[in-house]
Amino acid sequence: MSRRTVVLTGHSLSRIRGVLIGLGLLLAAFQFLLTEVAAYLTRQGAFSQLSELIPDFVRTAVGPEALAFTSFTGIVALGYFHPIVITSLVGLMIAIATEPVGEIEMRFVDLTLARPLRRRETVTRTLLVLIVAGSLMLALMVAGTWSGLACCAPVDAERPSAGLIVSLALSLAMLMTCWSGVALAIGMTTRRRSVAGAAAGVLALGAYLLDYLGRAWQPAATFSMLSPFHYFEPMTLVMGQPPDRWNAVILIGIGFAGVLASYIAIARRDI
Repeated sequence: MSRRTVVLTGHSLSRIRGVLIGLGLLLAAFQFLLTEVAAYLTRQGAFSQLSELIPDFVRTAVGPEALAFTSFTGIVALGYFHPIVITSLVGLMIAIATEPVGEIEMRFVDLTLARPLRRRETVTRTLLVLIVAGSLMLALMVAGTWSGLACCAPVDAERPSAGLIVSLALSLAMLMTCWSGVALAIGMTTRRRSVAGAAAGVLALGAYLLDYLGRAWQPAATFSMLSPFHYFEPMTLVMGQPPDRWNAVILIGIGFAGVLASYIAIARRDI
């Protein structure tokens, strides 16, 4: 990695620092407040009532994982797989991954490549930005959870272990890796950033809905295996089961395949 790549990485991070700081603090605050919610429900003795309020069809569709929401640990862990949190992080990865095509569209890449810089270094720069941004978001989320547990959790509450929190964060990181690679590959095959971002976003939404249908509707279960979200199973971790290595291989493999396709595409495309 050359010094020029590091300079480009710093330039890209400086352009989105406001978004990173704002989103990171917001997610950290959400994780912190979830521990407050869990503590409140514990003090009110509401978890036993919650289990009775879950309809039978929800138990059938979701399975035993539905009972995880009726515990202190389940509420605290919710922030690592809440749909809004997933949407925010996947959307952030898509926005960053489509930066190279945006530079091509604005002709900023012409100024960049006018210097002794290889094409692939623009992709490497984007990968570094994705790693830094994703790591920052997850670190702030974990910090929010741990600070909330330290100050707000009742003494008699069954707190989630540090290993569980880290496993949930890593599971979310693998999902972010998957969609980063997909968005990067899409961006390298289009000429407009808006098209690349929209295509990646619609694809992510369609994949999420397909996985949702597959979990709730048996005829769609086979087709849901085509969705990367099918291999994102944080609830199994909350239930105390070990991480599925096959799921990790698939999510990371999709991400790496997208990165490889991006390097090939930018070497061949007309800039």
